[in-house]
Amino acid sequence: MAKEPMRQELEDIELKLRSAREAAARAGATEKDKADLKLVEQEYLAAQQKERRRSNAGDARRPRLDGKKALDKKLDEALEGTFPGSDPVSFVEAAPVQEHDRSLPAVRVAEQQQPEKTEAARKAK
Repeated sequence: MAKEPMRQELEDIELKLRSAREAAARAGATEKDKADLKLVEQEYLAAQQKERRRSNAGDARRPRLDGKKALDKKLDEALEGTFPGSDPVSFVEAAPVQEHDRSLPAVRVAEQQQPEKTEAARKAK
């Protein structure tokens, strides 16, 4: 009995993957061998995903939704995942550093990281 084309493709890619792994594991493996291995691994993962999708497409347990209902369902799920999406945008402007605040560790670190801004702020007063 002949194998399904997708199953045959997966087996062919598995063979290529084994060969690429052996080439990349050799003592004198080049960067090209390692790059080839990565490409074959990606090809294999894509073929596996394609096979899973194909096998799931015939799954009678899942109800089929038409395009609009499927889109609405996905949008509803995404909206639930981001709830509450109606929170007001919050923005806060930093207050100027007072002279007595300069002893705080966070202010000292900021002054060390950007001394030019600190000098300009002191001159502006």
